[in-house]
Amino acid sequence: MGHHRGRARAHQQRPMTVAARKKQEHIVDHVLYCWQMEDLVRASQFQPAVLESWAEQHALAEGTDPQAEIDWILNVAKALRAAGATETGHASEVQETMMELAHLHVLLLGVMADADYKQAFEAAEPLLEDLAKRADKEAHPVEQMVVGLYGWLVLRMRKETVSAETESAMVGLRNWANALAKGHLKVYYGK
Repeated sequence: MGHHRGRARAHQQRPMTVAARKKQEHIVDHVLYCWQMEDLVRASQFQPAVLESWAEQHALAEGTDPQAEIDWILNVAKALRAAGATETGHASEVQETMMELAHLHVLLLGVMADADYKQAFEAAEPLLEDLAKRADKEAHPVEQMVVGLYGWLVLRMRKETVSAETESAMVGLRNWANALAKGHLKVYYGK
């Protein structure tokens, strides 16, 4: 029995991947990071050598375990292929996380009656209505929020000009994302 506990302790000391850390710290950031990494995998044309090199450099910059990062990014590539998402779409784990967040959204507004969450969501609703007009399909509000944040993130990464109006609108989405992440910590981690 003591041996089993020692193994668990050793496992906990191993540095986690950036994705695992983000999942525990801010679930919406985790999803955005996963989407970004899915795009990276596609941009690398699923080439393991390119992904391994990137993962090693990323691990050095982030202070994580290079082999864990390599394993993670190669698993993302494998999951995208398995999901038939080599050009568009998402790995099943990311889709499952999005479904969990949609359920959490309903829980926070309903049974838990989280006033702070409701206020953050209601403040973001006008932007969601605007995003819904531009979207091709009817999407869940949480998906609209993540898509909006990801689009904004991509513009910023490309160093493209983001209008003051868009920046202002993103504040509402970010505040809502933060409230959702806080609810996730409360429900899933008891924090």
